[in-house]
Amino acid sequence: MKQYALCFAVMAVFLLTAGQSSIFAQTAGSIGGSVSDANGAAVPNATVVIKSAGGQEFTVTTNVNGGYQVPSLGAGFYVVTTTAPNFKRSVVENVKVDVGVPATVNVTLETGEVTETVVVTGGAEILQTQTATIGTTITGRQIIESPIPSRDALDLVGMLPGTATVGAPRRSSINGLPKGSLSITIDGVDVQDNLLRSSDGYFTYVRPRVDAIEEVTVTSSNPGAEGGGDGAVQIKFVTRRGNNNYRGSAFWQHRNEALNANYWYLNRDGERDDRGKAIRQKIRLNQYGANFSGPIPFLNFGEGGPLFNSGKSKRFFFVNYEEFRLPQTQSRSRTIFTPEAQAGIYRYIVGSETRERNLFDIALAANQLGTPDPTIAAMLARIRTAVGTQGTVTPITGSPNFQTYNFSPAGNSVRKFLALRLDFNLTKNHSLEFVTNQQEFVPSKDFLNSQDERFPGFPSYTQGSERTSYAIALRSTLRSNLTNEARYTLSTGLSTFSEGISVADFAYTGGFLLDISAAGATTPYSRNSSSNRNTPTFDFTDNVTWILGNHSIGFGGQWKLIRREGSAIGRIAPTISFGLLAADAAAFNMFSATTLPGASPAQLTAARNLYAVLVGRVTGYTSTAYLSADGTYRENSELSRLAKQNTYGLYLQDSWRARPNLTLNFGLRWQPQTAFTALSEGVYSRLESHDQIFGVSGAGNLFKPGTLTGSAPRVVPLAVGEKAYPDDLNNFAPSVGFVWSPDSKNGGFLRHLLGRSGKSVFRGGYSMSFVREGFNLLESLYGANPGGSQSLTRNSGAGNLVVGTNLRDPNNPNLRPATFDNNPATPIVGSRPNFPIALTASNSTNSFDPNLKTGKVHSFSFGYQRELDKNTVIEFRYVGNRGVDLQRQYNINEFNTIENGFANEFVLAQSNLYANIAAGRGNTFAYFGEGTGTSQLPIMMAYFNTAATFDPANPARYTAGNFANTTLVNALSRNAPNIFAFSGTSFENSAVRRSNAIANGLPVNFFYVNPTTGVSGSYTVDNSNRTWYDSGVIELRRRLTNGLRIGSSYVFSKAQANAYASSSELFAGFSQRENGLNLAKNVQAFDIRHQFKFDATYDLPFGRGRQFLSGTNTFVNSLVGGWSILPTVRWQSGSPFSLGNVQLVGMTKKQLQKEIGVYKNTILRDGTQRVTYLPLDIIENTQRAFNINVSDTLNNGYG
Repeated sequence: MKQYALCFAVMAVFLLTAGQSSIFAQTAGSIGGSVSDANGAAVPNATVVIKSAGGQEFTVTTNVNGGYQVPSLGAGFYVVTTTAPNFKRSVVENVKVDVGVPATVNVTLETGEVTETVVVTGGAEILQTQTATIGTTITGRQIIESPIPSRDALDLVGMLPGTATVGAPRRSSINGLPKGSLSITIDGVDVQDNLLRSSDGYFTYVRPRVDAIEEVTVTSSNPGAEGGGDGAVQIKFVTRRGNNNYRGSAFWQHRNEALNANYWYLNRDGERDDRGKAIRQKIRLNQYGANFSGPIPFLNFGEGGPLFNSGKSKRFFFVNYEEFRLPQTQSRSRTIFTPEAQAGIYRYIVGSETRERNLFDIALAANQLGTPDPTIAAMLARIRTAVGTQGTVTPITGSPNFQTYNFSPAGNSVRKFLALRLDFNLTKNHSLEFVTNQQEFVPSKDFLNSQDERFPGFPSYTQGSERTSYAIALRSTLRSNLTNEARYTLSTGLSTFSEGISVADFAYTGGFLLDISAAGATTPYSRNSSSNRNTPTFDFTDNVTWILGNHSIGFGGQWKLIRREGSAIGRIAPTISFGLLAADAAAFNMFSATTLPGASPAQLTAARNLYAVLVGRVTGYTSTAYLSADGTYRENSELSRLAKQNTYGLYLQDSWRARPNLTLNFGLRWQPQTAFTALSEGVYSRLESHDQIFGVSGAGNLFKPGTLTGSAPRVVPLAVGEKAYPDDLNNFAPSVGFVWSPDSKNGGFLRHLLGRSGKSVFRGGYSMSFVREGFNLLESLYGANPGGSQSLTRNSGAGNLVVGTNLRDPNNPNLRPATFDNNPATPIVGSRPNFPIALTASNSTNSFDPNLKTGKVHSFSFGYQRELDKNTVIEFRYVGNRGVDLQRQYNINEFNTIENGFANEFVLAQSNLYANIAAGRGNTFAYFGEGTGTSQLPIMMAYFNTAATFDPANPARYTAGNFANTTLVNALSRNAPNIFAFSGTSFENSAVRRSNAIANGLPVNFFYVNPTTGVSGSYTVDNSNRTWYDSGVIELRRRLTNGLRIGSSYVFSKAQANAYASSSELFAGFSQRENGLNLAKNVQAFDIRHQFKFDATYDLPFGRGRQFLSGTNTFVNSLVGGWSILPTVRWQSGSPFSLGNVQLVGMTKKQLQKEIGVYKNTILRDGTQRVTYLPLDIIENTQRAFNINVSDTLNNGYG
């Protein structure tokens, strides 16, 4: 981090010595307007002086039309003084300037002597008459006094129109746009996590604290050309500044569980005290801090005068420090085996009867292993001992082999926040600002990522970080009509996860992570990896504002560098998975209706899984070799990665006051965006050709089994300095807008409707913005290809697993890292990368589209504002946007069952099954010959049988147990046929069966276009994602006057996309078939149709300076004075959720919507008590519909 601080210092010197460049202050605002006489005639050459709270003055003269404009003003309050010969002096106080929102002060001069003064205290015009950009600002008391428990100023944005919050604030979206389209800054510093920007864009790495923030402005639609280069929505925070008066404040905010009601779930399931009462989750949050600001005194050099200069009107500081301390307990619920299940006693429910069998006895009778694995038994015994030390263990109704364990692990979270701002008026025309945030998240138990202990006494891990930002800016008035601001910013910090984790944490289970979740129990390991990361961001922006007659012209540029720095140990210990494979026939088939009478298919599967876990039957070894610093592969070692991305911007923007009541905005921005660039050797890899995502089938040959014009995918390293895809340089974004205030001087109907002149405004606009995605997109593609890592995994799908081995077996080949497929005698560990590397079934295929472009958002709006009084305005507007060419990751390896004829054969197999059941031949879908009502199944036999036994016309060849396999039989159920479960897991997932199929004449690409990586997928990122957003907004705004402020809005909106995801890095698939992309269009995950928001400030009229008791003494005033009421309301409709692959029967979508609610104490058929969102009859009918018991006589699934 020291190197970045040094870099920042160098740039600061550059600004101080060079700073005559250009910037159109994206972190500042402006004041403009017109000066006229009492008859409405323009007053040219009037002198307008604008003075800040810090004493800095800006002087301009009005043009021939009486207009004036002062740009690049920092956020805060100003006084506007206007003088002209033969007119009284006008003083307008409390003019608020907001970031990116022009303030309008129109002055009407009264005839008289200039020595006379007319003072106006109302501030700027409340109507927006200068820009078509849709933006809202929260400032002053509204920030400090709003009831935000987190004290994170970003949470304030949730109260603004267009912000849709689904669950926690961090999941919010603005105007229906995905997360990568948001840009969040503090004093111009990019404070987002640029690794997770695409998936977690509504999150700040450096946190804006409410006591440190002067204001927050959200530009949500059609920004000008000066914005929109780094996102379609800009959220801009500005740090508070000092002025000529010393001010300070302190706070302490406390939250205690004693003041809160308990959670409903804890009352039902939580840990109990000695009286049997549910224990409340311990939450004792303390947030405290203080701030102080004022002028900076300094030695008064020179002859005479006082020793110190007060610093007033010259130098200012603001400092805020606060801490967040949260000692807490977190309620956790784990699933454990019953003591009987640990001993091999399996219980299952048949009707109203609970039956039990000893699985070890069944195994011994079948000459299989009949004793528990000692390592697993010791682990389960340790868990059993741990749960006896604290918490509660309760049975699970309907699940006789499991118990629920509830306990509350304790932790303590400590966070420290420092904000410092320094402002210097260097000369009359030059000012300098410096802002820094220093934030420390002290490493503490990581409840957020579930790294707390799974059971008492088991390991837990931490998350911690140090987060820093710097901003320095130089503002210069080069001429009375020409201003410049140059700004350089830096954000950096290191986050660590699971620091201190080691192989020693897994010593009690032999150095492995033993995954017992296949049997339904909670594994005792909370983490199996560690990492650290940093995405430092450097940003230099430079713009000019030039007032030329009735034109306010802005132009400038941006240079931005984002780096990705991080290292990780992706796996500390190899993971061992357990189960019984169908290929392990003797063990698999010993659990049947004979040994477990009356058991359902699901119960048979549960018995197999419990047995496999208890004896330690190995079905997988998962591990990874990473490229170490010496250039060789080491198992589960640390891997470091470096990458970067640059973006640039140039723009020209004009605000033209074409008439006194008409302003036109137009501009153009050029925003070249470079691709992700590798800075580490060999840790990222790409395909030799992008066409290899289609594998041996060849480019574009989807759903063409037997067409083999391509080649198997291989990867080569992304060299240092090589880019993941071509740069996108032709990014030009226009913006246009108008603001028109109707002239209603002549009265009549329009005057009654629109009010007097200047009391209403029509405005509309359009702009295009660009979207920049996060580095995780690079990690999920080129970081996932082999090269920087190699899979050491063994499983049946990869074809390198020895079936039927146990954890305790000496020299078990399945407990060793995999070797190279093309050279099994050569270990991967210890070798060096040998490019090109051929992909295998353990890999996925990943590639960026070589024509990948920067995503764009077209935003547009049209609205009408009406002043209700001088402090209140109502606005009606339409706001919409269209996201085009947005980036999306998806899998082209769509499972094909149509063109290859498999779907037709599936129907024949289903017919065979029910014909065989009817004929008494049992639950089998085998072919029994001519005249039996069954059909030949050549495709299925090709997978099941070797070439020596392949003869689809011979019924004797259908004797393999696969044709009676319960998993396959259940997938053929009439009630819930599942062709993908039938074929995907039992055909392509087995290397042996894939080999059989090829030997029996089926093409290698029978199911997948890229069979090399088959079920692991073949992923690409292209520009196929689109979004649609339309909304109607009603907004009422009243500024704080006479003790009352109101902000209220209603939004009716619809957000749609052809990807049901808020992130481009998340898999958002669609059918690759014709019209598949159009069929994917649906509502967004965060589509909230109705939103009503209201917040207000009402100062009670008691005490000094108020309506009542204004002359009271100090003691009485301390009791009754200074009180305010701050109501906050957010009322919205529900968000969409996916029911999955279901079909509505007997009801419409709207009828289902009406049934959704909260149903407490629902007793299901298995006797369990649940809280459900659907009524019991719908749940039970759905369960009947998905009954996969092929012997069920209710073929329609309902009863």
